[in-house]
Amino acid sequence: MQQLRRIREALYNYKISFIELRGIEVAEVCQIFERINQAGKPLDIFDIVVAKTFRIEDKKNNITGFYLRELINNFRESIASSQYAKIDDWTLLQMLAVVVKLEFPEAGIQNITDMYLNKLKTENIEAVWSNFKIAVAKTFDFFDNILHIKGGRLIPYRYFYLTITAYFYRNHKPDYSFLNKYFWYYSFHNADLLTNTTHLWEHIYFVNQQKVNSTYSFNQFDIDKNSLRKSFYSYRGRLSRAILSLYANHKPQDWAKPHRDILSDVYYLLTDKPNLHHIFPANFIKQSGIASQIECDSLMNIAYLSQITNLQISDKNPLHYLKEYDDPGLETVLRSHLIPTIVLEWSRGNALPENALTIFIEERVNLLLEALRLKLDGIEFKVFDMGNRADNIMST
Repeated sequence: MQQLRRIREALYNYKISFIELRGIEVAEVCQIFERINQAGKPLDIFDIVVAKTFRIEDKKNNITGFYLRELINNFRESIASSQYAKIDDWTLLQMLAVVVKLEFPEAGIQNITDMYLNKLKTENIEAVWSNFKIAVAKTFDFFDNILHIKGGRLIPYRYFYLTITAYFYRNHKPDYSFLNKYFWYYSFHNADLLTNTTHLWEHIYFVNQQKVNSTYSFNQFDIDKNSLRKSFYSYRGRLSRAILSLYANHKPQDWAKPHRDILSDVYYLLTDKPNLHHIFPANFIKQSGIASQIECDSLMNIAYLSQITNLQISDKNPLHYLKEYDDPGLETVLRSHLIPTIVLEWSRGNALPENALTIFIEERVNLLLEALRLKLDGIEFKVFDMGNRADNIMST
């Protein structure tokens, strides 16, 4: 009881500062709100823009209200069935800033950093909002239903959200062949060509055909075979996400239930990685000693599998578990995963070469490169191999 009394007295005697302001405009209220909150822990830039662009409704003078947070929430509800509805507020705000800059070059939005996001104005957002929503919805649809990437965690560059939204905002009759080439070219190119805001604006000019230069266009495509061999899962890795996006793009089918798209069940439900599994199980490799840890964890040894199928496979030798799924449609299923059918030949012959995983990885690298060649048809395609001491170069 004594402790409770002390707590009660502390609460009763606690002094709370209170300031009442009368006769000031909403804009001034927003400035005070921003300054007070930034004096302690800084507000998120989205909260600041919401506050600064807020406008109270005035029916008497025929002035409509404006509340950006409500607009964003309503938009999310309109696309609630898409995984992309979960995109963060900051990225949406940057996408909006790009569109405002395109529509109003003199609005002062020179970049997508917080300093410039803070300059977004109510009237500019209102002017672009209707077409902006359409452009963003088309961007998400492109990722989801054209590329078949069922979740934002696998988009190789987050700036793709901005560049492709800018494209759809400017192009009401989009060229999806162009967009496909654009996405795969920059996702896999050996050089990182979309990593900063300078790249970003160059890309936006390029996709909208306002500016094409020697860097931002479909020139020679360069790719290193060794980077594919040694790729491993990384939540933030551009190449890692590009490879997994390419696997997803081919609509991989369920091994146990052919002709059923596995990603309809898998999605990307985990917090930091999609539902991925080893083709040559890790424990099998460790116990047999047929390969190194690097080869074991290479994305060339990874496939999308349902949880049930993965449990059935467990740590089994591929020679054995593939027999359980070896029905007439299995070769088609493996091809949907970009998995070389040579592993099925080994299973049918009941013999695994000593360097089986090395051979398998090399075959899968070649399948992946062939898939990219088809997507980049008409673009000079240069393959080099930094893992080969002779540095052999293959061009097509």
